[in-house]
Amino acid sequence: MDFAELYRAHFSYVWKTARRLGVNPGEVDDVVQETFLTAHRLLDAYEALGSYQSWLFSILFRVVQRHRRSQRRRTALTSDGLDVEAFAGSSARAPDKNAEHQETVRVLEEILDTLDADRRAVLVLADLEEKPIAEIAEILGINVNTAASRLRVAREHVEASMARHRARDGWRFK
Repeated sequence: MDFAELYRAHFSYVWKTARRLGVNPGEVDDVVQETFLTAHRLLDAYEALGSYQSWLFSILFRVVQRHRRSQRRRTALTSDGLDVEAFAGSSARAPDKNAEHQETVRVLEEILDTLDADRRAVLVLADLEEKPIAEIAEILGINVNTAASRLRVAREHVEASMARHRARDGWRFK
């Protein structure tokens, strides 16, 4: 596969996955561009051991980690808020359902932001990308047991956080 074909076939996947990994909306384009620049540089050395998506995810994950480290050095985090619209579904849904959906996405984003990058990556690959644990371990370059442990801890964290949120805000919906 040549680079232009790779880019056309996988751009939306890389962009969507960058958002799922917690990259701010205003920075997604830079992270995606850096991911594809790295992929372009490494394309000749790519060995077809897995899918292109897995390979791109491993590159993206490392780019996101570097981006976060440099962002922490540059500035303190701003409170721009989350781009809930990036996750919003059909605008044809009823306003109350749309607001409920946006609130759920906002809460989930807040919870995912509290996970460390390694656990978040495993959770995204397992639950959103539906990758098997062995492939996740290979993509991230970790032991299968480590991947399984990170996934278990991440799921427990999300469940406990959602339960706390429902308990804290449940009175609003009565």
